[in-house]
Amino acid sequence: MPNVETFFEILADSPLVGVYFLCAAFGGTLILFQMFLMMFGFGGGETDTDFGDTEHASTADIFKVLSFRTLTAGIAFFGLGGLAGWTGTKSLPISFIIAIISGLISIYAVYYLYQAVGKMKEDGSLSEKTLVGCTGSVYVRIPPAKSGNGKVLVSQQGRTVEYEAITAGEELKSGIPIVVVGVISTTTVEVAVPGDVKEKTQGKENPV
Repeated sequence: MPNVETFFEILADSPLVGVYFLCAAFGGTLILFQMFLMMFGFGGGETDTDFGDTEHASTADIFKVLSFRTLTAGIAFFGLGGLAGWTGTKSLPISFIIAIISGLISIYAVYYLYQAVGKMKEDGSLSEKTLVGCTGSVYVRIPPAKSGNGKVLVSQQGRTVEYEAITAGEELKSGIPIVVVGVISTTTVEVAVPGDVKEKTQGKENPV
């Protein structure tokens, strides 16, 4: 294992290796800092600085993927890729090519990862908004007065989806038609018999 003196000798002979080391350390530190913020709820926002001009994205697609997150990953993996390449080949040109490729791959990987996560969140939000009012039937018996969970099959956007379900009313046996009246979580809904929902609605519209 090389000692400190050997390490500084390497840096003196190959300054590019020092650049790799600094990029890996700087980028890695920023990644850890972002993870730390996300763990404590400070880094989970949807906003991120975008350095591209969306109106000219077709002529310069690279700018569309540049953000603080992607640049941080690119810097870190440029350094790590360069160090790995130099360690394996002892060739600065080859290590530089490896560093460039590693940085670009990480930039696009992080970009598409966050795009996928954002799409999943958007789909989940849309699902909750469109779920209330959907109809279906009881698949597994639902205990009364929210005393336990059953299962329902709900027709949603042209497909049948299974959800855990509770009800505030009486016990709902398998096969009974239901309507979704609330969303408890991404996997659990509150349901009622369609007739009960109509009665409650009419009672609100025509108070005694």
